Amino acid sequence: KTESLHKERLSHLGPEPLETSFTEKSFKERIMKSPKRAIKTVLMDQSIVAGIGNIYSDEMLHRAKILPFRTPESLTEKEIKDLFNAMKEVLTAGINFGGDSTSDYRNIKGERGAFHSNHLVYLRTKERCLRKKCSGVIEKKTIGGRSAHFCEVHQKLFI
Repeated sequence: KTESLHKERLSHLGPEPLETSFTEKSFKERIMKSPKRAIKTVLMDQSIVAGIGNIYSDEMLHRAKILPFRTPESLTEKEIKDLFNAMKEVLTAGINFGGDSTSDYRNIKGERGAFHSNHLVYLRTKERCLRKKCSGVIEKKTIGGRSAHFCEVHQKLFI
């Protein structure tokens, strides 16, 4: 009974992105369910992919060199592949660093995570981009009611 209750309550959630069964093909199918919305908003939609929040979406898009207001339908196959790989890397790093304690997150032992010490863009507005050979400065805009941090120099509108 408890198991069916859990399944019912979680049925609206998209797949867990670090599951081995979650492939690049399934990722593309999921994000294309909202082809005209900003990719940042799509990534944070828990019904599309579970577990990606504001911080991780900024960091993923930065690694993949994609501006947060681009739409899934505007992405090339290479950009989708790069975003899929960035998603796996960033979420794995988040786990390895024990989460992100930018605000009030604590683990079950009450300890802070350390991912916030490794942000490349999140909360780094007006600071120099840390990407090698990039002369950009981190900008912040609101997309879908959430802050988005990015570098317009290497995060491209189109390839």
